Amino acid sequence: MNNSYIPFLRLAGICSILGAITTSLLIFLPNPVTSDFESQTLLFENKLYLTKLWILFIHPQVNIIASLGVAYLLLRKYPMQIIVGSLFLLVWAYTEMSQQSLLIDTLNQIWRPNYVNAESDVTKNMFKSLINAANGISDSKYFLVIYGFGFGSLLYGTALVQENGLGKWIGASLLFIGILSLCSFLRYYLAITALNKPVNWAYEWVYSYLQPIVRVAMGIWILQKIKTEPNLR
Repeated sequence: MNNSYIPFLRLAGICSILGAITTSLLIFLPNPVTSDFESQTLLFENKLYLTKLWILFIHPQVNIIASLGVAYLLLRKYPMQIIVGSLFLLVWAYTEMSQQSLLIDTLNQIWRPNYVNAESDVTKNMFKSLINAANGISDSKYFLVIYGFGFGSLLYGTALVQENGLGKWIGASLLFIGILSLCSFLRYYLAITALNKPVNWAYEWVYSYLQPIVRVAMGIWILQKIKTEPNLR
């Protein structure tokens, strides 16, 4: 390690705090209410809905930079957890970006407007089929999103929990978040319905508040390491 990486680590710390902001916005901003297919189709005109899609597009970008900052600091101490964990987090980040690009561009700039403006039933039915297909495509991407995020968080957690002070707390929190994400994967895609109630409760009452706090704590931890690590000064 050398001080030429300090600007990157500062960027990673700032990105983690920005990630706390995007996380909070995604959790606490309301979702538009739609009652049927036709009202869903008009979402391409809804500013709040489109804003949340753009936040979701930016969200994995700032958070993967923060994660790579953690990776740089811990790689030599915990190579297995960090290398494999980074792979899973990169899968999460890229997949979530591609999922949102599908929704921002293909669904809401092409398929939905063309459905609304279609001049024949044949054209309208074609775009209706494409819009319905978008749900399946997006869900298949979400399959990878929570799988990659779950394992990546879990592996980073097993590394950080071996640190002292704030790092240990971040590690314990990431272990919880990783397990929660993987439990959500199990209930959705392996039909383990017994997990529904505890997972829903944890997302509503724990995750919603814990995740933004963890992002801020991770940013502080990275910035503190710049001052306390001898090889970085």
